[in-house]
Amino acid sequence: MGDRSLTPSEQTARAPRERTDWSDLGPRIASGLILASAGVTAAYFGGPWLAGACGAAVVAMSYEWARMSEPDNLTPAFMFSLAGSLGAVMFSSWQYLSYGFSWLVVCAALSAFRRRTLTGVIETAGGAIYIGLPCALFVWLRDRAPEGLETILALFAIIWSADIFAYFGGKLIGGPKVAEGLSPKKTWSGIITGTVAGALAGYGCGYLFHASADLHVAWLAIGALIAITGLAGDLFESFLKRRFGVKDASKLIPGHGGVLDRIDSLMAATLLVGAALAFGPRATALLFGTGL
Repeated sequence: MGDRSLTPSEQTARAPRERTDWSDLGPRIASGLILASAGVTAAYFGGPWLAGACGAAVVAMSYEWARMSEPDNLTPAFMFSLAGSLGAVMFSSWQYLSYGFSWLVVCAALSAFRRRTLTGVIETAGGAIYIGLPCALFVWLRDRAPEGLETILALFAIIWSADIFAYFGGKLIGGPKVAEGLSPKKTWSGIITGTVAGALAGYGCGYLFHASADLHVAWLAIGALIAITGLAGDLFESFLKRRFGVKDASKLIPGHGGVLDRIDSLMAATLLVGAALAFGPRATALLFGTGL
């Protein structure tokens, strides 16, 4: 019989299966444990400890953003973003979040005046706010009495569970990509396993923090919502890196890339929780079993 062309299904069957690359697993685990330990310690002590940790993160992320968005004008981009974000964190540590946000917007606008195109203005002003606002909100959330620490620990538990299971789910299960043009390694299997893990972590937080029994389902839904928000934040960071033509925000963290690469999920989730508490300030009292 003569040769015939293969059908698409036959080509897929004969194509060599993509091998899973675990080369970054060791550095990821080591770096993750160190960062997690530092984060929990800073959150536990709060006050200047957490403000200092967020300030250090701001320094790194401001540099990473300037490096990506304005490599030819790195110094002014870095300094404006750093001044605005550090100021926002400082005001927030004193529980003056509105002042911190105002200062951040002023610094972002001043920096944006250097740009000559609308795209450049959005990149510069948006980047400063993208870095500073989540960090300021994070400090503000921690200092909210009496559920501040519990709020941060719940965020950690849900986001870290989602990130870990999304990573292993995507590696082990594989399957269709979420957005190959943005991030060729992210799969729907990773998104699903990460969301389920976040939901279960939220459910566990309901028990751990002694929420009433009728709120355990609410904790399940909250965990899923925070997890999917964090995973969307990770995808958004991939979009930004593709927009600027870089693989990683920097090489500061072995196995993870930069600080922006590592805490993008937590930043997005912090924005969600901060916005939710702006509309329902007593929600945490009910969720953590301290409300009347």
